Amino acid sequence: MITAAAIAALAFAATWVWLWRRSRFAWVPSTGRPDESRDCGTVRTVHFPAVDGTRLEGWLFQPVGTTRPPVVIMAPGLGGTKDGFLEPFAWAFVARGLAVLAFDYRCFGGSDGTPRHWVAPPRHREDYAAAMEFVRSGLVDVDAARIALWGSSFSGGNVLVTAARNPGARAVVAQCPHLKTPEHLQPRGFALARFVCCAVLDMLRILPPLYVPLFGRPGEWVFAPSFENPSVRDFHGPLGSDFWRRLPKPPLGGWENRMLARGLATLDEVVPMDELATVRCHVLFVAAQHDDMVPSAFIQEAHRRLPGSELSSYDCGHFGLYTGPAHAENAQRQADFLARTLSPGPPT
Repeated sequence: MITAAAIAALAFAATWVWLWRRSRFAWVPSTGRPDESRDCGTVRTVHFPAVDGTRLEGWLFQPVGTTRPPVVIMAPGLGGTKDGFLEPFAWAFVARGLAVLAFDYRCFGGSDGTPRHWVAPPRHREDYAAAMEFVRSGLVDVDAARIALWGSSFSGGNVLVTAARNPGARAVVAQCPHLKTPEHLQPRGFALARFVCCAVLDMLRILPPLYVPLFGRPGEWVFAPSFENPSVRDFHGPLGSDFWRRLPKPPLGGWENRMLARGLATLDEVVPMDELATVRCHVLFVAAQHDDMVPSAFIQEAHRRLPGSELSSYDCGHFGLYTGPAHAENAQRQADFLARTLSPGPPT
């Protein structure tokens, strides 16, 4: 006779196997990118330590004919990797005489760290601080007194909080920055219960790492729904914006459309909108007028809250800032802002 204890044990074993299968992540450790030279500059792979010693990978862009140039530190948005259209911005900045360090957070892309795809703003801000320490170390030819932080979407909020809490940045570009969670993106009911259950199970760490879907369409159980996204069931199919279709295949590090569930517990510990009062550097906000993940009204509010900040707005959606007709003008406007605010001499 099968006892209740045996049934419970079988159920636990079945659950463990199911979670183990879902926890497997096809991480492909990075071998770095080939060095590259263009008329305006060069790029090479560099590595530097995070606060816990994890090796972070960056791409260091250097302008030609310039010694000790100012430097822009860049990291990708929510769940992204640095090969997801950061490079076109970097080359636009290099053409204006700026160095760029584009890096991956711990557990993403070319950087080390497990479990993979751990989205956690406190860890991400530590990694920005580690990148700032690296450019101050004297190991690279940059002017560490002229640092700018660049972030987009989720990392746009990270750079604002980093600038507020870690003085040393002269300028910030916050492209479609996460400032606070819009009401329509707050999970409710059964969807919220599933997120909470997954986060708690993953935080206990008695089972294999547990992941939740990251991007998808409205109506699907995903963390970040948008009409610009592909369906979670057909993520690399024909749906979604041009951004998703043009991403490199395979993405750096074996990217997958999911995030570690335990990260959900730290996402709202800090609200970037509430940190603006202590930001003391130049800030350029960039808004997409048809953004259904980061409402342009939030960015306009942030611009009003931060006297002296600048605002650019474009007739596109969230991902249209990276690709499409708006990209060239957007990148040029950012390059102009950075070249001006990072010019030699005291900040103006």
